[in-house]
Amino acid sequence: MDLCDKHRDDDFGNTVDFITDNRVIFDTGGNKFRLIVHIAYPFKRILIKFVGTHAEYDKINPEKV
Repeated sequence: MDLCDKHRDDDFGNTVDFITDNRVIFDTGGNKFRLIVHIAYPFKRILIKFVGTHAEYDKINPEKV
C-alpha cells in the first residue's frame, strides 16, 4: 500500500487506531507500548509524536501530544 493511498482499518488489524489530524496509534510489544505518529500524506513523511508505555500513554491526550 502506498503511503498516499487512503487507509482502511482492516489493512492493519486491531493493533492500529486512526484518530484525528492524520494521527495513528500503534500498539506494540504485546500491547505494552504505544507509538503515536502524524502522517503527512502529501509529503510521504511520518513524524513521531510519542513513544511510551501503556501507563504513560494513559496520562496524555493523543490528539494534543
